[in-house]
Amino acid sequence: MILIKTYIEQLPPALEESASLDGAGYLTCFFKIVLPLCKPIIATVVVFVAVGQWNSWFDNHIYTRANENLTTLQYLLYNYLNEAQRLAEQLKNASSGADMTQAMASISPKGIRMTITVLASLPIFALYPFMQKYFSKGIMVGAVKG
Repeated sequence: MILIKTYIEQLPPALEESASLDGAGYLTCFFKIVLPLCKPIIATVVVFVAVGQWNSWFDNHIYTRANENLTTLQYLLYNYLNEAQRLAEQLKNASSGADMTQAMASISPKGIRMTITVLASLPIFALYPFMQKYFSKGIMVGAVKG
C-alpha cells in the first residue's frame, strides 16, 4: 500500500485539476485518470505478493496438515529438500566404502536445492511475459515525460 500511495502522490496534480474543471467527480478522476496511470505499480505489487505467496510453504504446513492431498508445490519441494539432507547425513555417518561415497555425491543437498530453485521459478517465468506489458508501458510513459 505504501508503494501505491507514494506512486499516486507523485502523479501531477494538474491531471486531476483539469478533469475536475471539465466536470469530472472524484470517482471519475480516480477510475479514468489515476487508476490507468497506476497499472505499472499495481502490476509490481501483484508480482511481489504472488512471489511471496508462491514461496510460502509454511502456510500450507499449518493449514493443510489434516489432508495430505492438499499440498502445494513449494511444500512438496521443501519436504524433498529435508529428505535429501536427512539421507545425506545418514550416508555420511554410515559411509564405509567407495560406493557409499558415490551414492552420497549423487544426492547432494546442494544439487537438490538447485533443482528445487529451477522448479520453483518455472511458473514465475511462465507468468512474467503476460505481466511484462504493464511494466514496459510504465517505463515508456516515464521516458516520454522525462
